[in-house]
Amino acid sequence: MLKLSFLNLFRRKTRTFLSVSGIAIGVAAIIVLVSLVDGFTAQFDEVLSQFKGIIVSEKDSLDQSLSKVDSFFSQKLSSTPGVKTVIPEIWHLPERVDGEGVSAASFNPIYIYGLDVGKYYASGAKGWLEDLDKGSLLRSSDSGQVMIGGKLAKDRLKFVGSSIRIDDKVYKVKGILKGESDLTSNIIVMNLEEARELSSFPQGKVSSFTVLLSDTTADKRVAELIRLKFGDELRAQTQADLSEQFTGIVGNLRLLAIVIALVSSVVAGIGIANTILMSVLERFREIGALKAVGWTNGDVMKMILYESLFMGLIGGVLGIALGFGVDSLLHIIAGVNYKVSAVLVLSTLGFAVCLGIAAGIYPAYRAASLSPIEALRS
Repeated sequence: MLKLSFLNLFRRKTRTFLSVSGIAIGVAAIIVLVSLVDGFTAQFDEVLSQFKGIIVSEKDSLDQSLSKVDSFFSQKLSSTPGVKTVIPEIWHLPERVDGEGVSAASFNPIYIYGLDVGKYYASGAKGWLEDLDKGSLLRSSDSGQVMIGGKLAKDRLKFVGSSIRIDDKVYKVKGILKGESDLTSNIIVMNLEEARELSSFPQGKVSSFTVLLSDTTADKRVAELIRLKFGDELRAQTQADLSEQFTGIVGNLRLLAIVIALVSSVVAGIGIANTILMSVLERFREIGALKAVGWTNGDVMKMILYESLFMGLIGGVLGIALGFGVDSLLHIIAGVNYKVSAVLVLSTLGFAVCLGIAAGIYPAYRAASLSPIEALRS
């Protein structure tokens, strides 16, 4: 019966192909959308795991690049018990790099990150700013020099000693960072005051502070002290706070991605139901003959359900392969990282099979309820 059901799919090859394609596209959409969200989440967690401190920014700002806080808070934060070093930062989105426009809406936006590098390295901090692939670390005395992310160096054909034009200013590449995360591979690091000049950031203001602690395990306690003292003006976020906030945003994006993909898959399921139903209507005489020679209603239902199951299975396998292909293409063209887990693959394949079976229930019932005599007369 399995062989017969499988061969029945090829009676109307074009119709079967179109229905299977609908399932494949729906499954591929689930794979691509969810894997991109999961890939970005993995990168964020990787970068965040290296951060052992507190981010302090303007209370109501959406993110650090939109934050502006008074520089004098640096001294006030330094006096908070448990604080080791306070590092002022400026974040800026440039308009052009090497004459080409850049945008925050792109897959990998380029950000300027200005900081007091003297304070940072003097603190003994360990993180992605220490992870160099080539060149040497930036120092506070380095004027007109920057460190850049590995992907930026690759895309722009930069090397240690080459020049990079940011807006209307030219800088020399002193070091290339090793980090492979999208969050750090497209960044340009420079001294704080040079970032201020480049971005026309107001004097006496910075985007945020990185607060390093004497005891990294006391981050929650110190963050709470900062909120109590400066809560009306500043927002203090620990690694756990940033992770929780990001997880909530990503969770909503993941859910949205799944819903969008599910809608397309359900439409594909309707296409399968239509294909199987049309096949049943065209095979009234055949089904009547099978029942006349002893096939039960259950046997007929099984045959039709097997056909729809095979369509769902084939569509699911093709969709997974297509999803992998699209992910790989996006990675090659745009450098987008993705993460396809075994759970995602198995769940989408199971969904495709279940969708196929569900789409075949009504056509199977319609075929099983046929009277052999009426079917043979039709």
